[in-house]
Amino acid sequence: MSRSSVAASLAVFVLAPSLFAATFVVPTDRDLVRRAHGIVIATAMASYSQPGTDAAIETVTPMQIEETIKGRFASTINVVEPGGTYGGVSMVLTGVPQFEPGQRMLLFLANTGKDRWAVTELVLGKFSFVTDETGQELLVRDEDEIVGWDPNLQPHVEGRRSAEGFLQFVRTEVSGGMAATDYFVSSEAPLQTTSSTGSRNGAIQPSLMATYSATSYTMIVSGSMGSRWTVFPSAVNWYVGQTTEPGAPNGGITAAQTGIASWDNDCPSNVNYVYGGIDNGTHTQGLHAPDGANTILFERDLSTWGVSPFSCSSGGYSGTLGIGGVTSASGTNFLGSETFVTTQEADVEMNRGIANCTLLFNNGDFNSAVTHELGHTLGFRHSDQNRPGNAACSTDPSLECSSSAIMTAFVTSGLNAALTAWDQHAVDALYPGGSCSTCTPPSITSQPQSKTISAGTSTTLTVAATGTAPLSYQWYYGTSGNTGSPIQGATGTSITVGGTYSYWVRVSNACGSVNSVTATVTVSSSSCTPPTITSQPQSKTIPQGTSTTLTVAATGTAPLSYQWYYGTSGNTGSPIQGATGTSITVGGTYSYWVRVSNACGSVDSVTATVTVSSSSCTPPTITSQPQSQTIPQGTSTTLTVAATGTAPLSYQWYYGTSGNTGSPIQGATGTSITVGGTYSYWVRVSNACGSVNSVTATVTVSSSSCTPPTITSQPQSQTIPAGSATTLSVAATGTATLNYQWYYGTSGNTASPIQGATGTSIYVGGTYSYWVRVSNGCGSANSVTATVTAR
Repeated sequence: MSRSSVAASLAVFVLAPSLFAATFVVPTDRDLVRRAHGIVIATAMASYSQPGTDAAIETVTPMQIEETIKGRFASTINVVEPGGTYGGVSMVLTGVPQFEPGQRMLLFLANTGKDRWAVTELVLGKFSFVTDETGQELLVRDEDEIVGWDPNLQPHVEGRRSAEGFLQFVRTEVSGGMAATDYFVSSEAPLQTTSSTGSRNGAIQPSLMATYSATSYTMIVSGSMGSRWTVFPSAVNWYVGQTTEPGAPNGGITAAQTGIASWDNDCPSNVNYVYGGIDNGTHTQGLHAPDGANTILFERDLSTWGVSPFSCSSGGYSGTLGIGGVTSASGTNFLGSETFVTTQEADVEMNRGIANCTLLFNNGDFNSAVTHELGHTLGFRHSDQNRPGNAACSTDPSLECSSSAIMTAFVTSGLNAALTAWDQHAVDALYPGGSCSTCTPPSITSQPQSKTISAGTSTTLTVAATGTAPLSYQWYYGTSGNTGSPIQGATGTSITVGGTYSYWVRVSNACGSVNSVTATVTVSSSSCTPPTITSQPQSKTIPQGTSTTLTVAATGTAPLSYQWYYGTSGNTGSPIQGATGTSITVGGTYSYWVRVSNACGSVDSVTATVTVSSSSCTPPTITSQPQSQTIPQGTSTTLTVAATGTAPLSYQWYYGTSGNTGSPIQGATGTSITVGGTYSYWVRVSNACGSVNSVTATVTVSSSSCTPPTITSQPQSQTIPAGSATTLSVAATGTATLNYQWYYGTSGNTASPIQGATGTSIYVGGTYSYWVRVSNGCGSANSVTATVTAR
């Protein structure tokens, strides 16, 4: 499997429609104004793509600012969204805003890092200036990208806004006033910039199914191709993350199992999604990057995409519920005369803040939402939209359309995950081969047996099973039930193996699967030479848009096995699926290494870094080193580094002294790390043209006592002129280090943290209430509420 998602020929200034779809409870316009860190009228310039910090690809769109309504901005800013094309590799997404050069927009923005902005709540924060056929200037969202409900959990109907009236509303709200929402206008007049979409069709009759191709039910991935799995009826395992959904039935597992069963139980198709349980905690990337597992993750931090936590209270609901789709696909496959991109990995991520939203969980719509997102992982488009997702389905006569289905753009209320006729036609067309006859799950009648063999020889393990045909087989390395190491090509009733390893096999058919016992093959203690690498993989610099081959050579007692990994040598957190030979062809700026093994040992290669050349690149320089600290017992502290150099910069923290890469810290890939206990740490900062190591920072736990923080000077309420701003400040004492977090609202309500407001003061404007929490290793203190009133 390729490291990337789908490779496609895309112009760098236009993002293709995605294999991701987001589900929203659409906030009110007043809430959108409050949540945004900045609001501007701006015009898009030409976009470009670059590798992101989490192994994904991101697209940067410079914006020329025409008017700043909220916040402080230079004349141009960069809006950074996930997806794009870089180094011949593409990641394609929907649910995120897309821009074309010259497009004039009203943007609601979230600050996601230094000189980085994203549109607030994905596509919800983008409004384009258009004119209808009556000559009226409007501000409109990308209506066909919005999937979800209003705060009262009724299907959302997106309205059109008078540009003049909506801008007056926004300016009044920002200045602290309470504006009327009287700017919505009729949607009957067609827009001059788009064609009329017409009305949506109802569900098509089964007798007409033959007129619709399998491709017609899919979203566009590359060229005109859709994406599909090729492993069915063999199982595709799905896992739920270790963090489950509080308040949801069985922590959200019920919704996951219900969605999987809905697609599996369509008997004419051969879909075989299998719930594999709770993940072991090593597959946490979700949609952010391929990590080797298909996961449904709850309470996820989506802030790097400009998404704030979901708002759930007795007064209503709003925000992004979740996103689902195909994370990685490569290569092609055929169904009849049609060609598809081959799906390799898929994921679903549900947002933070959904916990205990009782109405969502009790009416069955949460089950339908998860089932809808799983439908996108199978490659399906929306039943009431065209394949690109930018117009109504009825605009394309080659498509079957339905306005009542699991896969409608607005999740149909009341279905409780049940497939309708359109959903059934789609899964039958894209995944044919199932049977509606009575099906008996497989049962193993003869288990594979453990054996001891002589050095240098091999043996055959065999399984026998009964059940409704066809039965499929997949052998794995490891203990029974651990699907992390499938054996490529081992899909029969027997497997010939050598070396000291454990093996097991999963037998599947259309209605279930069963795991064998673990069979261990042991090599007797006769002579065996561990592997030695005789030729290391070499670091290389390649031109943009090309690829290269890394190669290793080794000696030792046969058979030798090879496994390539992303990252630094010794870090086995990112194995490359299918990369089990002496060479690997790669592209983009990444680091790789390979482990060579046999029956009596293993050896790791050096790290080989492939760098994509650019016209100008400055290696990283550390401008602020992490500092050694002494902390009270039972507390933690944060180490921070700052660096300059050509973007993007990547960070990897390690235990130990600077330069010793033997103990990388999993997941510690940002500019800071929160730690506790007496240890030493350091960080390596890298970019496409080099890397630099920080000094060693030692954290020492002292035996002295710890004094909780006490606020000595409270933030004060103030009245300011409309359109101006002021500074609120706090002072506190207590054992260092003191940490500060400012919030909107009344003291003690932590539902609305202010991004980046982590100092002793904050610069604000408009009519709002604020408060700050001061904390250290042994406690915290809340300030009073300070209200700023603009008049």
